[in-house]
Amino acid sequence: MLGVICAMDIERAGLIALMSDERRINLLGYEFTVGKVRGKEIAVVLSGIGKVNAAAVTALLISRFGVSEVINLGVCGGKERGAMIVADSVVQYDFDTTAFGDELGQLDGFDSPYIKTSDISERIKCDLRGVIASGDKFIVSEAQVKFLTDKFNAIGFDMESGAVAQICSKSNVRFAVVRVVSDGGDASEYEKFKLVAAQKGIDAVVDYIAE
Repeated sequence: MLGVICAMDIERAGLIALMSDERRINLLGYEFTVGKVRGKEIAVVLSGIGKVNAAAVTALLISRFGVSEVINLGVCGGKERGAMIVADSVVQYDFDTTAFGDELGQLDGFDSPYIKTSDISERIKCDLRGVIASGDKFIVSEAQVKFLTDKFNAIGFDMESGAVAQICSKSNVRFAVVRVVSDGGDASEYEKFKLVAAQKGIDAVVDYIAE
């Protein structure tokens, strides 16, 4: 089974609209919708914003639904507005144990700040591939964008994918991160373009399912 984690209800609703045999299951305050899209069984969940939410639903998808692969779908910030990004690796830029000699973003139990995505990422069509920087902060300034691009060579930044990558990697579950750039660090751009960006991401997931 494929698990799809959405940060916004726009993406979840778009996928549910395509489902047959739909059924809903509530676990720990999160609503999971299970059904078939293009004949393939999938479980879709709205995580909500932030890494704690994303980690919780990822763990539930793996432990309660037995998913074999996970796609984290959403919008992100970045310089190429409208571009579809598929991450080749993810870094949590706000995880800081540098006081103990670690690199910025290096998680406990990992030997690098960068968590590589799985081979399923290569099967998802996109405009760009590269690093997505993830943290519990909406990026709103050119200085923040410059820091993430200079420090991590990030081409996108979001608030969920780092947690999805961490849980999937520790659980040996294949995963991909699909993001469409809705803004360049400007909240007004985000509101203006998020609907178009969300639909582009939904189309990419459906294309992957239909392979």
